Amino acid sequence: MGFFGLSPKDKPILHEQIFQLMYYGKGFIHSDIYDMPIYLRNFYYKQLVDTRKKENDEMKKAQQKSKSKTNPRFKR
Repeated sequence: MGFFGLSPKDKPILHEQIFQLMYYGKGFIHSDIYDMPIYLRNFYYKQLVDTRKKENDEMKKAQQKSKSKTNPRFKR
């Protein structure tokens, strides 16, 4: 953050976080996130990213498990 606010290169990062927290965070509104202290916004964003990664990993495991259960003697 610059002396007089965000630099132009940092603004897309901020608004990407705001969008993702609003879209996936369920319950946040723009002004809540925009006015939130940076350390809290970063905490919630990190929690969101970690949760989504865990969900994706679990989904991949379930897909691989279901693929391995098919009987190789029968063609589909």
